[in-house]
Amino acid sequence: MNVSLYTALAEFWGDLCEEIRLFIPVRKIENGISEEGISIHHEVSGNLHRSEIFLDGEKKGEFSITGEEKESDAPLIYKKFRKRAAKNCIFGLLSAYTGQTPPWGSLTGVRPSKLMRDNIREKGEEAAEELFKSEFHVSQHKIDFLKKICAVQKPIIDSITEESLDIYIGIPICVSKCAYCSFPSILTTKDGGLEEKYVSSLVRQIEAAAEIAEKRKVRSIYIGGGTPTALNAKQLARVLKAAKYLHNGCEYTIEAGRPDTIDEEKLALIREAGAARISVNAQTTCDATLQRIGRAHTAEDFFRKFELAKSFGFSSINCDLIVGLPGEDEAVFEKSLSEVMALGADNITVHTLAIKRASRFAEENEGAFISAETAEGIIESAREKLFSKGFIPYYMYRQKYMAGNLENAGYCLPGSECIYNVDIMEEVADILALGGGGISKRIFREEEKLVRAASVKDVYSYIDRTDEMIGRNRELFLGK
Repeated sequence: MNVSLYTALAEFWGDLCEEIRLFIPVRKIENGISEEGISIHHEVSGNLHRSEIFLDGEKKGEFSITGEEKESDAPLIYKKFRKRAAKNCIFGLLSAYTGQTPPWGSLTGVRPSKLMRDNIREKGEEAAEELFKSEFHVSQHKIDFLKKICAVQKPIIDSITEESLDIYIGIPICVSKCAYCSFPSILTTKDGGLEEKYVSSLVRQIEAAAEIAEKRKVRSIYIGGGTPTALNAKQLARVLKAAKYLHNGCEYTIEAGRPDTIDEEKLALIREAGAARISVNAQTTCDATLQRIGRAHTAEDFFRKFELAKSFGFSSINCDLIVGLPGEDEAVFEKSLSEVMALGADNITVHTLAIKRASRFAEENEGAFISAETAEGIIESAREKLFSKGFIPYYMYRQKYMAGNLENAGYCLPGSECIYNVDIMEEVADILALGGGGISKRIFREEEKLVRAASVKDVYSYIDRTDEMIGRNRELFLGK
């Protein structure tokens, strides 16, 4: 169906489109007024916001709201309240029209927990809860969930100083592409030539990073992907050897990821390098689904590699599971979760499938996906099951095109929280990112601003422009 939006506040057009997508599963929204399909109009006079919805030219509803913005406000404050009122005006219109209230209310941002934490700090917990309930229309169980996360995160965040630094090392290489994945990774080559070139460039950037790290207190190192263990043992050893000089005994995590890339030799290299945290990701323990999404391993392969990883004495092993994979209902997901918990995973990340609705994967599996209501029910059931076994939530984030507009959430047994996950998701510490696709971030606390230095995503470009990427980080952290 054709969907269009006209707003008098053009600067917020994209934000208002995200509000529409909370209710109407559409990829493309036309800018302007249309007599065909659904057309939404938003007008504003002073701080009075008014919206209307039309279906094939016939008016179907209207909604108005008075915003808190005042022309006497500072520009940034004025803009914040004006955008909030515009979003709530569209939200109120569509909530009345559809009869739905999404669990995350009008929130469309990636980091609701960051917003909750900031408001608790500024207004207190009671006022923050009321804001989320009355202004953002967030459900009570999501508010309680955020409060639990903020409480778990507090000592981790409070330990950050101006010297603190997290280091991310990215290896955007995989042995095959999962059908739902939109991450810009490359596949391993037959002769390993491209991987060799990438590793050489990455090692050079890691070695150059010592100039930055030596002036800071490194609190975590995280090697992610892609799939770092898609590299062969020799290539992985080169990366780990270079990273050794950045490791000061801090938290050290490596995403082993796919079971079909893990073996004893690589696990031994990882342990010898000093990494105590690892991930072995199932996504699901249903063989039919694994085949459907393009994973080149079975559930039995996952069980076997998880037990192998346990034998190396890692202090923490994470496992990712995905809610909403095609063909899976609550019973299938519950079986996967029970089997992962039985293995002894101390960190379990429950993802909600996020795919572009117009993607080939979505088209090929049309009719095989669960409803938003079912996805929400599975998420809540999983949460209760994890809580009953002593797991606590310690970070969460949201993505576009996520089933039911829900969330990804990390759970762990108390004491096994991953510092890096908290820091990256909450944007509370400086992050030095190395490798293709990474984004370094530096917080200037006095100015209350965050400055980014992004690396090119394309592996070929990264190899050709490694010196430039080194320079971007030096400029951000050293000013030269």
